[in-house]
Amino acid sequence: MNAHFPARWSIADGHRPWLRVALLLAGWWTADLVAPAPNGLCAEPAIGGIAGEPPAADVAAIRAAAAAYREALTKGDAAAIRRAWTADGDVVDGWGNLLSVEDVTAITDQPSDAPRPEIIMGETRLRFITPDVAVEDGSVDVVLPVSKKPISGWFSAIWARRNGEWKLAGIREAEHPAAALGDRLDDLEWMVGEWVLVPESDGKEAPPAITMTVRWDAARMFLLRDVRQAPPKNQADQPAAQVQQRIGWDPLVGRIRSWSFATDGSRSEATWFRDGTSWVVKGAAVHPDGTQTTTVNIYTYDGKDRYTWRTMEDPLESSVGILTRATWTRKQGGPKR
Repeated sequence: MNAHFPARWSIADGHRPWLRVALLLAGWWTADLVAPAPNGLCAEPAIGGIAGEPPAADVAAIRAAAAAYREALTKGDAAAIRRAWTADGDVVDGWGNLLSVEDVTAITDQPSDAPRPEIIMGETRLRFITPDVAVEDGSVDVVLPVSKKPISGWFSAIWARRNGEWKLAGIREAEHPAAALGDRLDDLEWMVGEWVLVPESDGKEAPPAITMTVRWDAARMFLLRDVRQAPPKNQADQPAAQVQQRIGWDPLVGRIRSWSFATDGSRSEATWFRDGTSWVVKGAAVHPDGTQTTTVNIYTYDGKDRYTWRTMEDPLESSVGILTRATWTRKQGGPKR
């Protein structure tokens, strides 16, 4: 679930290296990881490891390196972030994607005031494989800025002593299996309610009023969206245009999908990808005359009662590729989630 809050996700293939970004962007994770866990630090050696209690001075040095790394992330100090890693350090996320130190630096080089996730650390365990290599294993829950339900997983962080300094040499991740199908849509629950579109007309004549209602179906397996557009002023005797959409989890592709039907006879299907606080929706439509178009829609929620909507035609199919932008606001007095 690629949990890049302010950063970009790999949308092309829809993979979700959520824990990698949570660990890297959250910044404060390593300060807790190196502290003794509820069961204490591992006193027994791993195969080929060192016997006895881990050296207190080395544990303290790793804790200090973690604190410096956290500060660098908070400030968005790319140079300090890079220095915290070994030159050949890397990250392998739960989907098997490999990131280099440069990739990590690019992801974490973000403004300090950007939205951050809530990181809930579980039990952790520090093992010294050799006097110069330590492995931190643990569990973590990540709650994204606009999400209610935590995403759970495991990680291993590899620390290596290089020229007398402890540096990150690698991170390995794994995500807990997802629960029920209906839970897949929990992060879209903010959409439930009544909304009014506030277009950015750039001085042009304002378009007809557009309203939207979003609700759960009876089984809470789909979100149902009903969008209505009032007729233009010069066609007041015409019925309102309407689009009905059903959003749900598609087990065949392992993604959130939507199916839409409009009163003019057109229909469309789309796949949803999370990109930090935004949702990127890539869809294809069939129009009444048989023509087909593809679009990319981006929904960015502010965490309260407003979200922006942007849409762009596929540049490969349109010589214009005009970007349309508007703001949806939650209708005052209407039902909320």
